[in-house]
Amino acid sequence: MKIFDTILGRTQPAKSNLDNLFSLPGASITLSVSGNLISTGKAGVCFKPASGASFENAISEFQTVIETMGTKVPAPSATDSYGYEWITLKDDDFGTLVTKVHMLNSTINDAGFGSQLLCSVFPFKETQSGEIVYFVYLFKRGSFYPFVPTGPEKRSNEREMAVKSLIEKEIPIEQDLAHWFPLWEIPLQ
Repeated sequence: MKIFDTILGRTQPAKSNLDNLFSLPGASITLSVSGNLISTGKAGVCFKPASGASFENAISEFQTVIETMGTKVPAPSATDSYGYEWITLKDDDFGTLVTKVHMLNSTINDAGFGSQLLCSVFPFKETQSGEIVYFVYLFKRGSFYPFVPTGPEKRSNEREMAVKSLIEKEIPIEQDLAHWFPLWEIPLQ
């Protein structure tokens, strides 16, 4: 099939690699030291809810596993104007937070609903200005991009490029800028 793709000029979509999430805790040291950016202790997983008991069971299974770690996980905590739901996770230990996000993504994917996952978002706060820089992990692409909103439906592309150059050797950055989607309704304040 690859030869026909080559002849017809088709490209294969990037594959998700949830293990790429684990590059973020190490990169958080660079973000802190060189970028004055620290984790807010929150993360969000955004997905299109699926109808049926199987999807609800996957979310419930994740909540049960996380509760065994001593953490109460809310049901989807917000729905945006596009119908995507968000689950907000919290933890003061950034490595544990990333592990929880990985577990939620894996649980949904392993239950057969990987196509429902949109992204995971990790907000970092600039220690002096208070500016929020979001690191968005695109599930279907297996890569990150920085997103820096500056107001209602405004963003700083210049700041996003500066953050990209700071961190691109430590985490897989999405190379196609067309996939750096603005997320205006992130419920992680």
